[in-house]
Amino acid sequence: MNARTLPARKPIAALRRIALRLPETLEGMTCGKQAFKARNKAFLFVGSEETTYNIMVKLRDALPEAASLQAKSPEKYAVGGHGWVKATFSHSAPLPVGRFERWIEESYRLLVPRQLVAFLSSQGALRVGARKSPRKRAPQRDS
Repeated sequence: MNARTLPARKPIAALRRIALRLPETLEGMTCGKQAFKARNKAFLFVGSEETTYNIMVKLRDALPEAASLQAKSPEKYAVGGHGWVKATFSHSAPLPVGRFERWIEESYRLLVPRQLVAFLSSQGALRVGARKSPRKRAPQRDS
């Protein structure tokens, strides 16, 4: 196991930590899956079955990477319509953490309101503990 994978003991918890680092992210349930949303825009879905778990994100820049992974491992990766990608892993398989950090952030950037993306851009990419929310501006007065 290298530094960019995680033992399968806690893959869903790791995905949850990655998602919840992003500004204004809340966790809920949608269609029997954990859904991670910011300002009511879902960017990550995580489902769990008896022997597997699955992850759904929307991609644009990383779609060629996802398509390549699908060609190599169609039982694990599926590229669907409109840029949605589903990855399915056995509970005993390690999670490629680095890949999913990138993919979750990309999905977030594509789907949440621009104000949150701008805040994320000003703070840099995913960082441990980055949970601050953007400051609200006071209304400007006409002079």
